[in-house]
Amino acid sequence: MRSAELEITSKEIARWSEPLVADHIFEVYDYWFHDQAQTSMALGRQHCRMWRNLLDGETTRARDARRDLLKLARLANLEEDTLAAIDEAIFDELFRVILNRCRASRDDTRLNGMALLIAASALGEIRQAA
Repeated sequence: MRSAELEITSKEIARWSEPLVADHIFEVYDYWFHDQAQTSMALGRQHCRMWRNLLDGETTRARDARRDLLKLARLANLEEDTLAAIDEAIFDELFRVILNRCRASRDDTRLNGMALLIAASALGEIRQAA
């Protein structure tokens, strides 16, 4: 598997998954902060920014976005484990979508799965650095 193929696949995942990721993130924050729209919006935007950079392969930007997200989360009294649970749910959903989208092609499934594994690994490194 060539790295160029993985890079292209990662960019494609970032493109088609952005609305899915945003919907999930904002649904969670709107539920928790239904009476605090500004808090919900700030956390949601920052979390989406982190995911966009993560899936685009922009690890440094994703790390910076995660650091800013942690600052906002602390101000909102959210624990880091809560953010990790949101991230885990997003990875689960992306894997489900990939499995459904790529049923006809094992190669596409493998390539998309590898791209998500790379993103998951990068997120793990970002979390450890925080």
